[in-house]
Amino acid sequence: MKAPSVFVIAPTALALWAVGLLGTAAAQKGSELWAPSHHAAAPAPESYRAAAEAPSLSNHPRLAPYLARAMDSLASPSAQAPSPSGPIPTGFTAWWDEQALRPTQAASLTVGIDELTHSALLHSPNVRALSAKPQIRDTYWAEENAAFDWRTFFETGYDDFNDPVGNRLTTGNNDDRFKDKKWHAHGGLRKTNQLGGEVELGQRLGAQRNNSRYLEPNPQGTSRLELNYTHPLLNGSGRFYNRSQIVLASLDSRLARDQLAAALQDHLLQVTVAYWDLYRARSRQTQRLVLYHAADNIYQSLVARQEVDSLARQVLRARSAVAGRRSEIVRASTQIENAEAQLRLLVNDPLLKQADELIPLLSPPTTWVDISMSDCLTTALVNRPDIAQAVRTLEVTSLRLGVARNELLPKLDLLMSTYVAGLERQSRVFSAWDNQFSDGRPGFSVGLLWEYPSGNRAAQAREQRRRWELQQASSEFENTVETSLTEVEIAVREVETTYAEMLSRYQAMLTASEETLFLSDRFKLLPGQHDSATLLLEDLLDSQERQADEEASFVDAQVNYSLSLIRLRRAMGTLLIASDQPG
Repeated sequence: MKAPSVFVIAPTALALWAVGLLGTAAAQKGSELWAPSHHAAAPAPESYRAAAEAPSLSNHPRLAPYLARAMDSLASPSAQAPSPSGPIPTGFTAWWDEQALRPTQAASLTVGIDELTHSALLHSPNVRALSAKPQIRDTYWAEENAAFDWRTFFETGYDDFNDPVGNRLTTGNNDDRFKDKKWHAHGGLRKTNQLGGEVELGQRLGAQRNNSRYLEPNPQGTSRLELNYTHPLLNGSGRFYNRSQIVLASLDSRLARDQLAAALQDHLLQVTVAYWDLYRARSRQTQRLVLYHAADNIYQSLVARQEVDSLARQVLRARSAVAGRRSEIVRASTQIENAEAQLRLLVNDPLLKQADELIPLLSPPTTWVDISMSDCLTTALVNRPDIAQAVRTLEVTSLRLGVARNELLPKLDLLMSTYVAGLERQSRVFSAWDNQFSDGRPGFSVGLLWEYPSGNRAAQAREQRRRWELQQASSEFENTVETSLTEVEIAVREVETTYAEMLSRYQAMLTASEETLFLSDRFKLLPGQHDSATLLLEDLLDSQERQADEEASFVDAQVNYSLSLIRLRRAMGTLLIASDQPG
């Protein structure tokens, strides 16, 4: 029987993850970092494939010493295949596999890890909930980037004043009331550029009529076209400061994708564990059925020979063994149902819910997978989501510190303005608008705005807080990397250990089988009317139990070895990366 590729998690599942769930990040012009996709609807698969590759961490300066240390581990020997009593024969197939992998009900469904992980990514509500988070974070990037969009504005109003005159200079005549009617409108464009400057181009129009002798002409139409620009020279200046919120949103989106990658790997690991638990439960049920039938055959044989040479004590002992082994079958059946329920929960595929029985497609592998400690450590440094999160957090805190240092500077803004204006009789507004381009010349103004709070305590407190946050993030980064490397080392050793356990369990299973066969032959040949026959029956029943236990332990060792390979991939952060390496 060909061993399954347990060192691989579903190339199709990976494609689905990369294309449909983790979203995208596109390099934006003028930005040093990758900015996430901000489409409201799902983009085409091609755009996902083109953008799903995150910037590699292999050249990140903070990882350089750890990568060098991982390369130094080349001097240490790689994990070697232990062989306590020789390897398991190539092509070995356990006797229970045929029955354990065979359907027993009409509405049965054969499932493999590949299709289960694929279906989990498609149907699991947990996966859907997890995959929504990066899409939510992408909207923040679009929101922050929109701060540099052009904005249109328009306002208009009409005033009709009728006020008592308290000063003759108000009207210049003997009227007791000042009657003033005005209409005004103001519209145009505004924009904040990436250097921090604010530009406004606005057109003002107005018409006025009153009873004052000082308004000339009366009535009149007015027009004024203005261009205003405010540019920060110290606090708030520069592309770095003004794009900081966009970069922070981009890093936050990357953090969400790293978190999603980690959560998806955990979920798919649970699916894999549930799959092998199902295989384990079905194998154990098959083993216990055979164990039960062996005891029942002995019991039936003793009952048939009661009038010849079997003793009542032997019959009672055999009957007790039959009853005990029957109860174990019930427990094994319950374990199968529990494993199936767990798979249905994790995958949530309607096809699984319609099937009365789930059948594993393949049994665990028994072949050794060569593992290099150096390669595993290097791969983990580049691919582990938690290391990527720690790196992003460092970048976020470093960026915030730079922003806080900029805010320590005093506010010094350059103010510039220019305009053209027009005037026309009889409230002819559009004639006034035309005159603004032909009469007179443009006016302008230039100035500076200075502001600095006494003591500048707020900015200093923010800068100090950011420095502590950077120090905290740096320590957390070191702890994350060291923890990750330790987990990889443990996972590599666990692969070697579980393989050695599997080899030992295989030899123990063979020995137990030989012992049972020997005692079974002795029991058939030895006359029943003898004290040694009763002892031999006890030995035979105990030997059968030991053989079943060793077979169950061998299945456990197989499953543990398979899961150790998967957990190694999880420790390296590559559980979602397809591989052609056999398992």
